[in-house]
Amino acid sequence: MELVGGIQRMEHAIQTPVWDPAWRPGVSRAVALLKAAFAEHVDRTEGPSGLYAGVVGDAPRLARYLTVLVDDHETVRSALDGLEGRLDSCDHEAVRCEATQLIQAMWEHRQRGADLLYEAYETDLGGET
Repeated sequence: MELVGGIQRMEHAIQTPVWDPAWRPGVSRAVALLKAAFAEHVDRTEGPSGLYAGVVGDAPRLARYLTVLVDDHETVRSALDGLEGRLDSCDHEAVRCEATQLIQAMWEHRQRGADLLYEAYETDLGGET
């Protein structure tokens, strides 16, 4: 599953009323799918042949910004694990709040990544003839 689809599925799952018997299984499925999509995203971006390596090769001036994105990966992975561990909690509103914060963090991460790619490949630094 694509990361955007995973985020959107999570958004949809947490919008189900918490008293609905389908709420917990739906959120649990959404978390599992989002974890898988996020793991795939990390695999495609990090590592010697990942997207970030390409950015460093093409625009080395941006290498320090990649650290933020890699740190985001650890933060999101930890938050996903924490959310998964709290799904059995009876405090559905706290789980929903935590999921909402996670979703926001993931959208912000995607935006930082898009901004970095734009800077790497669309910004004209001049000097070309």
